[in-house]
Amino acid sequence: MKRIAILNVGGDCPGLNAVIRALIVKGAEEDIEVIGVYDGFKGLVNDKMFIMTKEHVSGKLPEGGIILGSSKYDPTKNAEDLEKLKENVKKYQITSLILLTGHTGAGIALKLKDEGVPSVIIPATIDNDLKWTDLSIGFLTALQTVVTSLDFLHSTANAGHRVIVVEVGGDEAGWLATIGGMSGGADYIITPEVLPDPKDMLANIKKRYDVGKKFSIIVVEEKAELPEEIKNVSGSDNKLVSPSELVMEYIKENVSDEIDCRIVNLGYMQRGGSPAAFDRFLAFKFGCGAVKAVKEGKTNVALGLHGYEVTEIPYTEEILENKTVKPEIYEMAKLFF
Repeated sequence: MKRIAILNVGGDCPGLNAVIRALIVKGAEEDIEVIGVYDGFKGLVNDKMFIMTKEHVSGKLPEGGIILGSSKYDPTKNAEDLEKLKENVKKYQITSLILLTGHTGAGIALKLKDEGVPSVIIPATIDNDLKWTDLSIGFLTALQTVVTSLDFLHSTANAGHRVIVVEVGGDEAGWLATIGGMSGGADYIITPEVLPDPKDMLANIKKRYDVGKKFSIIVVEEKAELPEEIKNVSGSDNKLVSPSELVMEYIKENVSDEIDCRIVNLGYMQRGGSPAAFDRFLAFKFGCGAVKAVKEGKTNVALGLHGYEVTEIPYTEEILENKTVKPEIYEMAKLFF
């Protein structure tokens, strides 16, 4: 009998419990035993594992988060922990690790490959920044959270005649900001892919006020690069200040005193909530795809989605590359602000 061990490496996202459910159900059909590992690689090192059955995931399909917990811990940075990990993989006769992860786990998987520890990656990140797949689990749910939040903020921004700067996630890729901002009616979008024009942003805000739309929603991605004009607002050299805070201060200094400017950071809200239907579908596709790969003796591959088909990409340094928003998508978003 083959045996797989499930780990969430990195941040959590909606749809992870659905993946576990798919792995267990499909694994049972293919006579593959499933081990659940608590808290990522920490659990594998510290022997916090258990055999999973359908009862463990009963009723968990609509739940966000992950019943196994998550961790960014990298066992390859400690020789003793790496040895414990390898011993446990051997002791429990694990055929392959199944890593629910983004770039964090991909980097660790590459190093473990060289240590003889096999794995299969299921793409799971709200950032959707993995170059080898069209979509990753969690992105579409997080995207809807961004859009719903912008919908809610429009009413209070309008009522109070405010400019609201909304910080969204995405690490170093602007998928949530660009598509979420466009779909949520943002009046300006700042992403890592495009250096913003401060004068253009201010002109947009003032133009809206001049025609009677006395509010604006500005979406800022958490790691967006800003021009010096914005970064040097109020002479600030505090590197801990976020891009959204700098943008808010810049707007405050350069528009009428009558305009109130506030900031909202969506933060961990984007990671929560019940997974959307398509994220559940992705979970089923990837879960079944991972079991199929292991059944066929394939390891050290990253699963991806192209169209509706699951693909298998052998581990190379390319899986660490960042997938950024294509210029034509941002240009389309600009049509609306």
